Amino acid sequence: MSYTDQDVREGRQLMDDGRQNRLVIGDKLLSVSALGQDGDFERYCEEISLSPRTARQYRHTARMCTPPVRQLVAGSGVHVSYSVLREGARLAPSGKPYDEGYSTLRSLLNQARESEAGRVSVAQYQRALGTGPSVHDLLGPSGGTSLAEFLGCLDPAERDKVLRELLEENDAIYNSAKRVMDDKRRRDREGRTECPGGEKPDKAHALAHALARDLVRLRDQVTALMNRYPPSATMDFSDEQRAACKEALGTLEVLAMWIKVRVGGQPAAASRDRVQARDLVTV
Repeated sequence: MSYTDQDVREGRQLMDDGRQNRLVIGDKLLSVSALGQDGDFERYCEEISLSPRTARQYRHTARMCTPPVRQLVAGSGVHVSYSVLREGARLAPSGKPYDEGYSTLRSLLNQARESEAGRVSVAQYQRALGTGPSVHDLLGPSGGTSLAEFLGCLDPAERDKVLRELLEENDAIYNSAKRVMDDKRRRDREGRTECPGGEKPDKAHALAHALARDLVRLRDQVTALMNRYPPSATMDFSDEQRAACKEALGTLEVLAMWIKVRVGGQPAAASRDRVQARDLVTV
């Protein structure tokens, strides 16, 4: 074996120190929360280089793990990691901690002392509580489960609820999901511009494919631009800005006519005369 009993003892001591440190950090976060608003809490997290999500977890576990519980764990002689305390404090669907007051953990500590087991593991604790791994444990770096696999295991109603909460309550996730879906739709549209049957295109077909692909991308850019400026938005243009916008509009009108000619939307000769009737404006 590559490690000794001494290595195990030292490793457990380090983990116990880490448990105590996280609880102390949670205590500090509780005091910061009591003195300020939620915005102050998030700014404080940034100042100490701690993500607000992890900070809220530390704070909640520290609140649930009262001083008597901490003293019981520290004096038990049984190795208990911070993850175990976090598991007991985790909120059930009822809104209460899975192990309110840590009564189940107390029983496991007694059993561990009687059997000289030396530790209480997270898996053992979860079995006693009748819980499964938390979403963080499943989807975290060491979880080995993808988000798609996790959502696929849920029943449709629960999956829809999770997705709705993600998209409605977190703007960053909503925007990210929208970008992914827009990109998928763009790829689908570009796929429809491919040559049928996967045949190798000649030069004319290659040019048509390139133009169709570029127009699809241009269309997405135009749609995104219009969505950035809703109809209700008030705009106050200077004379120079208004002139620049009109110049750009002229170019876009010429572009629209050029597209119609290239894709055969109207007779080429008539359109050509109309295009030549005005000066082209460069972008």
